[in-house]
Amino acid sequence: MSTLAYLLPASADHHEILIGLLWDDRVLGIEERSNALVVFYLKDGSEPQPSDVKELAGNRLSGDISVEEIQDRNWNEEWEKTIAPIATGGFYIRPSWNTEGVPEGLKEIIIDPKMSFGTGYHESTRLMLGGISDLVSAGDQVLDAGTGTGVLAFAALLMGAEHALAFDIDPICKENADENAVLNGVADRIEVLVGTETVMQRPNNENDHAFDIVLANINREALRAMLPALAKCMKQTGKIGLAGLLVSDRALMTAELEKLQLMVIREATEGDWWSVWASR
Repeated sequence: MSTLAYLLPASADHHEILIGLLWDDRVLGIEERSNALVVFYLKDGSEPQPSDVKELAGNRLSGDISVEEIQDRNWNEEWEKTIAPIATGGFYIRPSWNTEGVPEGLKEIIIDPKMSFGTGYHESTRLMLGGISDLVSAGDQVLDAGTGTGVLAFAALLMGAEHALAFDIDPICKENADENAVLNGVADRIEVLVGTETVMQRPNNENDHAFDIVLANINREALRAMLPALAKCMKQTGKIGLAGLLVSDRALMTAELEKLQLMVIREATEGDWWSVWASR
């Protein structure tokens, strides 16, 4: 099948929020240019109409969307070439093929991504890593919802957490997270499942109040839908960290936390992105 490249004219100031608005499971990748974004879709009948993309983008485009059909390419290989190490939140995230030394004082996380979210480049991932660095304690039991590459779970384990249970709806993410767990030497301390929060439902409600730390870096509507189930998994002394949210989502999400009798204990922003931690 061929690939469709949607060229969206937009200033760099709008790139991050557009990526957050447009990214879904049909997107093969997004390329940033100086005054445009290129969004890639597989031409298989599921790709959106340019008018639908324009509606999602709102008034952030500076012109019309153009679409180009291009020949098949190994997108994962092309994308891998752009991945470089990044230092953020007390961690140094690098792909296995980059062997530069780890800066002093940083904890190393090795991530070989397979088009799954979580390389440290996005603001929401960086915001979550900062919270993990400050709030995870030795011996914690961790739940990572929407794990992607597994980077947040690995960060928690490196901070001393005893075990992590992670899940994602994408089977490629499980495969990727399992492989990355081996690279980071934590495969015996993490279990990765495929599915939604329902995969946590086990006999005798053994996951109720089981986790000291709950992590969820997804998007607003997914977080709203699963928040009651995630809160139920928290220990009475547990903490939950949420990201994948815009600053404009703050009032709505703090209200959702209050409904569940959860109190905000930490907030952080980077650009248009916002994250929050809460406890009982």
